[in-house]
Amino acid sequence: MRKVLLTAAALLLCAAPVRAQQALATTTDAAPAAQADQPKAERTPSLYPTSDEVRRQVSKAEAARHDTAPLGSRDWWYLVAAIAVGVIIAAVLL
Repeated sequence: MRKVLLTAAALLLCAAPVRAQQALATTTDAAPAAQADQPKAERTPSLYPTSDEVRRQVSKAEAARHDTAPLGSRDWWYLVAAIAVGVIIAAVLL
């Protein structure tokens, strides 16, 4: 029974980073497509940006922050799996 639990724990432990990388890859692939729709305005970098440019950057950063859900609410199964793996490892060691 311990061998089965240990194997299951190892599989979950190995699968979690792969799943997280896949989720990250799908979210980063959507961002360039959204940016491709917007026309690019040529701006030269400036040491002292204008207040309009600062407002645009702040609103863009806030929109990016509010569009994505936090990791805990989006992938809460990873938390459940991590707790289960911890319990299994504790049961094996004790």
